Amino acid sequence: MKNCKIWVNLSILSLVTVGLLGVLLRSKIVFSMPFINYNHLVEAHFRFTFSGWVTLALLFLMRRELLQASENNKRYNFLFAGIAVGSWVLLIAFVWKGYTTLSIIVSLLFILLTYIFSYFFVKDILKARLCAGVRWLAVSSMICLILSSFGAFVIDYIYFSNSFQAILYRDSLFTYLHFQYNGFFSLSIMALLFNALGSNMSQAAKESMKSFIIVLILSLIPSLFLSYLWRDPNTLFRIIAIAGSILTLAACLLFVRTSYLLRSLYLPEKPVIRSLILLSMASFVLKLFLQCFTIFPVIGNAIFGNRPVIMGFLHLVFLGFVSLFILAFFAKRRFLDPDNMVTKVGLMVFATGVLLNEILLISQGLITMFGPASILFPWMLWGVAIWLFTGALLIAVARMQANSTE
Repeated sequence: MKNCKIWVNLSILSLVTVGLLGVLLRSKIVFSMPFINYNHLVEAHFRFTFSGWVTLALLFLMRRELLQASENNKRYNFLFAGIAVGSWVLLIAFVWKGYTTLSIIVSLLFILLTYIFSYFFVKDILKARLCAGVRWLAVSSMICLILSSFGAFVIDYIYFSNSFQAILYRDSLFTYLHFQYNGFFSLSIMALLFNALGSNMSQAAKESMKSFIIVLILSLIPSLFLSYLWRDPNTLFRIIAIAGSILTLAACLLFVRTSYLLRSLYLPEKPVIRSLILLSMASFVLKLFLQCFTIFPVIGNAIFGNRPVIMGFLHLVFLGFVSLFILAFFAKRRFLDPDNMVTKVGLMVFATGVLLNEILLISQGLITMFGPASILFPWMLWGVAIWLFTGALLIAVARMQANSTE
């Protein structure tokens, strides 16, 4: 239990740090802050969000929920420690100097740690007593985590060699994001969700879940080609992308059906947990829906060519889907006390901030399609960033209170 406290505490601390970085980024836009390098801060925020918050939290939950508590505990704790330290070193390196030899070396070492974790985790998961669907999701999530690193390798090489190529850079970035967002993040969360619900499912729900899992995993490679449509690729790429779009839409519909069959299992949850899970799953459905319709040029160009819309989509997944689910799961496992008033307020403030952030980003993106956006948007987004940071701070306070009772 002591080790669990360490990794949860570090994860929550990382969330607060991500919120603080978000406030600094938004402050840099509305205030003159010459002592802050915006590009360095953007890269630090991006890297630390993925490594220090989401990766650490998801890998910890996957190991805790899917494997026996006593199985290779020291090995995994060592890997978690390396991932945690690596993420903080990455943060400092990128804030300080941006892309340098140091930050690239640390990035490569961090990726190596995820490789080692993936190897041992897959080895252990194949021996664990899990339903086949959860095992497929868990193994596939680790494969996607590894595949995403190839995009990161190319990006690091481009910066290291000073040979910037816009098309190669953008394709590498979209490849990395696809295997992180649609692969590692999504599959890990589905593995945790279905494992938690497992024994209580009806036979109809189990069959629907199995179909959803198969289609979701099969969609991963062809749907990657949706990310390449921005550069008007050849016919073969477009055909594969169409197949990915169809599979993604099928996965979306199957997930909605599965969720409907599982609706009775959400009712016993605490209201705050139920609300967060519903918001998270709604974000996942919206993600799939938007993703499959990028096959149409009007929608695809709007998403890939409009920065506020891109940011809205990325935040929909990172904040709406992934972060809310992790926080809900922390509350479900009582790492955050769902009966504590500070916990409830912190989680609701954070969730409200997520919704406001999405509304503002999408509104800003839609308005810029027809003309210049209002100068009020940067100020409103700055206010929402403070709101999100406040929610993260309250969650951290709630976690400290939970520490005192464990």
